Amino acid sequence: MNRVLITGATGFVGRTLTAHIRRRFPGADVLALGSQTVDLVNRSATFDWFDRLHWAWECDHIFHLAALYKAGDWPVHHPATQFHVNMSINVNILEAWARFFPKAKFTSVLSYCMYPSHPEPHPETELYGTEPEDYLFAYAMTKKALLIGQRAYRQEYGLTCTSVILPTVYGPHDSFAENSHVMGALIGKFVRAARSGQEAVEVWGDGQQEREFLFVEDAADGIVTAALKSQTDVLNLGTGQAYTIRHIAETIQGAADFGGRIQYNPQRFVGVQKRMLDVTRARQELQWQAPTAIADGIAQTVAWYRATLAADA
Repeated sequence: MNRVLITGATGFVGRTLTAHIRRRFPGADVLALGSQTVDLVNRSATFDWFDRLHWAWECDHIFHLAALYKAGDWPVHHPATQFHVNMSINVNILEAWARFFPKAKFTSVLSYCMYPSHPEPHPETELYGTEPEDYLFAYAMTKKALLIGQRAYRQEYGLTCTSVILPTVYGPHDSFAENSHVMGALIGKFVRAARSGQEAVEVWGDGQQEREFLFVEDAADGIVTAALKSQTDVLNLGTGQAYTIRHIAETIQGAADFGGRIQYNPQRFVGVQKRMLDVTRARQELQWQAPTAIADGIAQTVAWYRATLAADA
């Protein structure tokens, strides 16, 4: 990698990916693009920015992570906002790629919310002819549309691209607010509760729902490996293992040294009961698997968040 453009570079996964590429390829020129640099929803602003850039700068890899998404039940109340913003971003970035940097390999980062709701591991073949969970339909369909867009631009213009589908990603620099993704939200709750001496921590649901989690440094490494090696349209990039939220909560409780009790609340919103990826294709094509064990990743994230709170105190 010599000249790399990353959209969504100021987000959680984007900032880790940017740092990973700079470490792994110290001579690379990495352009980290966030919404403060250019509004990718705005077609004219996007094309003007790319037009100015391409006269002075060549690009061999584009990583596309820019998207609007929020955890919890936010998608239920804002499906039109998600659809408009994410479709606009994707259409604009695909056309900018073709117009200004057609020699670059395009790697997009997608979510496993595109898959239908059932308890078995999801193979990539389930992406088409199935429907995502209803509460995420707008966001999930814009991700599917991105895959169709990449296929169309590859077919018409001969461009090179691939995509990776991630499970829930966690780690340092995540959001630890209560309305964040489940791992970040729980780590935030337990660490803050241990600091303040709370008697109990509320966990949404009954603890039996299951999710697959990927440590953010592993995600960055896998994304780069796919960009370098993948000849496939799309690959599931994860651990291929799901954990109950009860197991995750108890692991976080121990890592955070929280001595109180866990209080499950089955009345709160939890989404689908189980979701995990079939990662056979990625292991065969990339010879890659996530190296960080769930307990180690949680311990590292708890330590990072605890140190951050102490530094801000």
